[in-house]
Amino acid sequence: MSEYQYYEFRAIDRPLTPDEMSAVGRLSSRVDLSPRHAKFVYNYSDLPTSVEKLLAKYFDAMFYIANWGSCQLMFRFPRQAVDLAEMRTYCQPMIIEEFMSISVEGDYVILNMQWHEEAPEWGWIEGENWLPQLLPLRDDLLRGDYRLLYLAWLKATELEDMLDSVTEPVVPSGLRQLSPPLQTFIELFDLDPYLVSAAAQAGGAPVSISDVQLRRAIAQLSPEMQAQWLLRLAQGEAQLATAFNQTLMKLIDLPQTSPALPRTLGDLWAAADEIGQAAAVQAAAEAEAKHLKKMETLAAREDQLWQEIITLIEQKNGRAYDRAVAHLRDLSELARHKNEEAQFQARLNSIHRDYGRLSALIRRLRSAGLGF
Repeated sequence: MSEYQYYEFRAIDRPLTPDEMSAVGRLSSRVDLSPRHAKFVYNYSDLPTSVEKLLAKYFDAMFYIANWGSCQLMFRFPRQAVDLAEMRTYCQPMIIEEFMSISVEGDYVILNMQWHEEAPEWGWIEGENWLPQLLPLRDDLLRGDYRLLYLAWLKATELEDMLDSVTEPVVPSGLRQLSPPLQTFIELFDLDPYLVSAAAQAGGAPVSISDVQLRRAIAQLSPEMQAQWLLRLAQGEAQLATAFNQTLMKLIDLPQTSPALPRTLGDLWAAADEIGQAAAVQAAAEAEAKHLKKMETLAAREDQLWQEIITLIEQKNGRAYDRAVAHLRDLSELARHKNEEAQFQARLNSIHRDYGRLSALIRRLRSAGLGF
């Protein structure tokens, strides 16, 4: 199988200038370029520069995937727009940084999440549509919603051999109500769903700010400060809404809740195992109920199905044979359920004797495990 590598970069806060587009375009003849994105697909070569440097200089988001099991998601933030110290609490212990790291490049903060799996279950995968689904996660982080960082920390604990005594970082609110972009991250980075459910047991409800609260906070700003914000809006400042909301949040009295006691990895995996076992029991019960319902339906139609089988065989065409074999499979399952396998086999043997000359039918029966 040939190699496949896909890189996609997005400019969010501002478009690339003509000079910047020219510089990016010179990197490779394989680039699909616009003022807002750059996409590269490689089958036998690779991007001739560092993705970290390219992101830090020109773009705000980057997604990379390769068919041998590598996946990477990166975001760039204006340094003044994020709480660097708080974000870094999700990169502990240091071994986490092999999967998730946060660095400073000039006026920007770079979040890098990546993992490598030797035999990924996804098979052949295309990279084209993933980044648009993940882009809202950057806005979440700018608003101080750290659910992505917590989930990335969880993924790192799956990849790295860490002690059960390692404690979790602060659990963000809202883990029980995951957005579609977070669900996409979980799917793409293949997080254990039971581990996510265990983590969510300690997550509170997301904080909701009403329009009334926002209006009251705005009213507390002086006329001069309101004018300054309007001027910055007119000047097209990037991430102004984020900065403005951060200012307003300091003026809003939010309900204070006591943070939950941090759990250890051992606690989380034990809870995940319990959730997984409960899910298995429920799935088995549902499967059994479905099986019993099917058997009841078949039992009520058993004589009719035997008659239909003969009618279908007499039609002597492939489509009718397929339907007859499907009915026989159902009746075989019913016979096992009723402990009447001998009776079923006797009637099946009769079909073989009466219609043994129909080679297409006999081939289908043998392929279905219904041989003479």
